[in-house]
Amino acid sequence: MRHFAVFGSHPRLSLAEFRQISSPKMAPPLLVGPTAIIEDEDWNGTVLMNRLGGTVKLGDIHDECATDELDANRIVDLFEKLPRSERVIFGSTVYGATPAGKKKLDRLPLEIKRELKNRGRSARWVTSEGDQPLTPAAVAKLKLTSDGYDLLFLVSGGVVSIGLTTHVQDADFWSERDYGRPVRDDENGMLPPKLARMMVNLGALPESGTLLDPFCGSGTVLMEAALATHAGQIIMSDIEMAQVNATKMNLDWLIERRILRDDDREHTMLFASDARDIKKHVTKNVDAIVTEGYLGPPLSGHEPVAKLMKNAEEITQLWRDSLIAFKDILAKNGRIVGVWPSMKSEHGSARVDLTDELNDLGYRLVNPLAPWDTSNDPLLYHRVGQRVMRRIVVLERLA
Repeated sequence: MRHFAVFGSHPRLSLAEFRQISSPKMAPPLLVGPTAIIEDEDWNGTVLMNRLGGTVKLGDIHDECATDELDANRIVDLFEKLPRSERVIFGSTVYGATPAGKKKLDRLPLEIKRELKNRGRSARWVTSEGDQPLTPAAVAKLKLTSDGYDLLFLVSGGVVSIGLTTHVQDADFWSERDYGRPVRDDENGMLPPKLARMMVNLGALPESGTLLDPFCGSGTVLMEAALATHAGQIIMSDIEMAQVNATKMNLDWLIERRILRDDDREHTMLFASDARDIKKHVTKNVDAIVTEGYLGPPLSGHEPVAKLMKNAEEITQLWRDSLIAFKDILAKNGRIVGVWPSMKSEHGSARVDLTDELNDLGYRLVNPLAPWDTSNDPLLYHRVGQRVMRRIVVLERLA
């Protein structure tokens, strides 16, 4: 059976994460807007949804036809093949259609309701505000994966694939780990848990491997690595002892809340250190380094370009020195997943980029989308209104 994945607010980054944890032999998916149609005989939606940070829905493709052949009868027949509750509750979302095609498909739910009535069935069509896709939280609350139906119409080349959602991202669990933890640093900005999870997955940590975050902040990478991998050891350090203490407090909270197990503490190592001196504290090779790094001082949006360039050069030098230090402890072919920021104000912008220096430093830039996408376009993470854009880079130590 074919399946589908619906990506979150950063589809390209989410696709890179999906590519990283999928089978190396998996064929390139058919991309339909922020979704992907995937052929995979070994598909396990529960495992995937528990692992992925950037995917909000997963499901199965049940039918396919020309868009002009799709009608309410076809959908109601599908409902009858997969009976759930006496009263039919369903939502629907269209991806990839032209404006004219979407207008036609947007009328389909009313036609489905009429056809269900003709067959003696009561029905409820649920929608979201502003013509937005039905959210994972709404799908979960209404139990549309078990008692109802979350329909997806994925249109490509005059053909529509009809999917039903089977798994959705647990919005409450992600929110608890983001906003519920005792120590947060809103002033300096925090690594969002979903981004941390995607970065951890891009790190390709081997089974029982060692992961390091040398700019640990309040411990978001630790949290997501402990949940998403079978790491043998997770090492957290930061130049500020206050940040190391924040990580410890958050780790204690995670264990108290039973989000992590008691023995997860035994697999962690916490200490204060400048990232450039990390080899004084880490005496064995690490298999992956996953870190946001320093993004610079908070910006007001009024900084002159010269100030932005000065900030960018300071961060570039920090990365340059850190990469030299990391090479002494990173296993051959081990990965570094980090953030090279781009900063902007009303006067201009500046960015961190060491691409041209990587070979001399002993690294190469990895395209985690290859061979699905060989464009080497950057993997960006950015929210509206933010003055710092994160470029997610994946580096590999040269043998």
